Amino acid sequence: MAKYLPVKTLLKFRCVSKSWLNLISSSQFVNAHLKNSTKNNMGFHSRLVFHLRYSPSPKVFHTFSLHPKIDDYESLSVDKLVLSCRPCYAIEIVGSCNGLVCVVLDYNSVVLWNPTTRKSKTLPVSDSSLDLSKHGFGYDAANDDYKVVEFGCNYDTFGYKKSTKRNIYSSRVDSWRTMEWPCSDIIDGPSVFVNGVIHWKVCDEKYQRFWAVIAQNVTTETCSSVDLPTLASDDADKVSLGVFGGCLSASFYCHNYMDVWVLKEYGDRESWTKLVRFNYPSVENRFVLKRPKLLFVSKDGGILLKIFGDLIMYRPSQYRVIHHLSNPFVLEAATYSESLISPDFEKIRGNSCKEYIYFYLYIRNKQLFGDACLVLSMTTSIRL
Repeated sequence: MAKYLPVKTLLKFRCVSKSWLNLISSSQFVNAHLKNSTKNNMGFHSRLVFHLRYSPSPKVFHTFSLHPKIDDYESLSVDKLVLSCRPCYAIEIVGSCNGLVCVVLDYNSVVLWNPTTRKSKTLPVSDSSLDLSKHGFGYDAANDDYKVVEFGCNYDTFGYKKSTKRNIYSSRVDSWRTMEWPCSDIIDGPSVFVNGVIHWKVCDEKYQRFWAVIAQNVTTETCSSVDLPTLASDDADKVSLGVFGGCLSASFYCHNYMDVWVLKEYGDRESWTKLVRFNYPSVENRFVLKRPKLLFVSKDGGILLKIFGDLIMYRPSQYRVIHHLSNPFVLEAATYSESLISPDFEKIRGNSCKEYIYFYLYIRNKQLFGDACLVLSMTTSIRL
């Protein structure tokens, strides 16, 4: 029964006793809770975390719930979070998986962070000589292994690319190693993890309007290509990848509008479906100068956008500002699910069956007797 409880409730239960702390923190319980949450759609990316990359306080993040009724919200209830890490100038959000958010400090230091439990881990530096790097984050379910992929470049004094390095981090061995990459095209924009694959948008160094998507399987570490939808016109001058409702998405930016497409059936190019078109002139004039950043698409078809200094909930018939940002710096954002997964990947020894019985009794008594549940559980456990 405990595995059906929300994460925040379980975090409170850790304070009951040391044995309960060990139980709730054990890998057996954590994985069972994550599996059950995913099965019952509780693990769906239910929150959004964001921050301003170049703000005076880069370690300050904000998060809010992506409630099913978010389309109807007039404003957001936003919580403040502070990432515990070394001092830095800028932080980039790479992505999230199973409740862990991957961020990069000053372009070369990778941190895995669980915003729900507030725990974080700084990974060893792969190569301190890199001038610029791009990262991807994913989970190898076959081997229970969280992986971070890094593409790094070195430049000469004239700004020309001198060399490239490709590394991959494995949580099982807590170290980096080099890897193979099938093409020489440059990585353009953030990566997206969906369907067990990290997706990279690449473009030709000479003709940067020719995009392609490379799909990197995190288990086999092999690569393949994913076809983008066929557009009716060649107006789009930029495309960005995303993931919404467990599906890969692509946003095409044109002169005065943005089309959002979703790949309904992974691997089937014909299943690309245009979800919505967002017309820039449909909002106030001051927004037209800045292209929107797509953050989330609700089940009812509303899209959450960042435009200049505001978060906007948009539908074809209307739009409204639901949260005003403190300044118009570059917004970093990612959706994530609440989980108990620790970024330290601790392997805590499983607890006895009797402790599971105590935990069950506590939950059951709480439902029946409310505040008296702890006394009842302790009394019953003595009899055991």
